[in-house]
Amino acid sequence: MKEIEHQLKKGVYTLKAALVVEKTLLTLARKANIIEAIHWANHLEEARSQNDTEEREYALLELYRTLHTAGSGYSQEEKKILEEQKGLHGLSGGLTPLFMAATLLTPATRMVDLGAGNGLQGLILQMLVPHCHTLQVELSQSHIAMGRRYQSILGLSENKMSWHQGDLFEAPLGKVTFLYLYRPVRPSETTRPLYARLAHAIEDMVPPPMVMSVADCLTPHFKNPQVPLYQSEFITITLPANT
Repeated sequence: MKEIEHQLKKGVYTLKAALVVEKTLLTLARKANIIEAIHWANHLEEARSQNDTEEREYALLELYRTLHTAGSGYSQEEKKILEEQKGLHGLSGGLTPLFMAATLLTPATRMVDLGAGNGLQGLILQMLVPHCHTLQVELSQSHIAMGRRYQSILGLSENKMSWHQGDLFEAPLGKVTFLYLYRPVRPSETTRPLYARLAHAIEDMVPPPMVMSVADCLTPHFKNPQVPLYQSEFITITLPANT
């Protein structure tokens, strides 16, 4: 764990990882035939051909944002649930969390993304570090339909990835070893009980998983938190105290 902590603190960006992400996003843009994504794919490839590093990075981030929000949509019932929970959607948050998460994965990892949207993060992480399994948990059927389309394009088998449509607390988390969470609901007095319930449910998992909480509102609710493996203003990575 000391070595992982050191890697996280010194930075996790590598050219190899960036090229994997770039190739993955370009493949999705072309084969999913999403007009805005194709625009940014063209922009990226033009910047690459001109060796314009700054513009290439900008286009890559815009391509990621565009693909991340594709397929967004909620039924009336899903919207009602989302509003009741003060839910957030369509937040991409840049690529840094993915590069950091990739540092934590091993071939044996069984990962879950809670509030996965169209699952782009989990898909990219499978491409960056192929691992045992990724469970994508999402409320919106529309998001999941797009995510399955992405999965097919990337050639990721059902053995590598599965989807759970519905409430976070109904997802089958029994075998999860790494939990990825990007602030699914707005932090407030109204949503505090949801975060507390989720934190306690994670602590009750046997064995409890490593947790990466992005835009972190979760870890303050652990009953017995230990010193985080990594913590910044944006990301907290921790192992619950009973590990």
